[in-house]
Amino acid sequence: MSNMRKLDHIICSDKYEREKLTSLFSIQKDDSVFVMDVENLIDNEIIIKLKDKSCHSITLKNKDNANSLYLLIKEIKNGKRRFVSLENLSSNNEIRIITETILF
Repeated sequence: MSNMRKLDHIICSDKYEREKLTSLFSIQKDDSVFVMDVENLIDNEIIIKLKDKSCHSITLKNKDNANSLYLLIKEIKNGKRRFVSLENLSSNNEIRIITETILF
């Protein structure tokens, strides 16, 4: 059972990084996302591990954005949140990640 939507605004360093992050959060056939975990967090850069076991770096605007994305991915991985959708916002290379809390 899911409830309570959460919106996370993440600002990438540029348009290319925003497009990369958007593609990594695309919904798969089984309604999951391709992102599996966070491999590392270094300043404003996050290394994301995908289901195919490859890793990809995303550079964000600052450490706060990197930390927010890190925490969100960990909550999804640990089953506390479920990814719902992602919206590209036209200003400042910003995306909105929408998730739901999973209630047991």
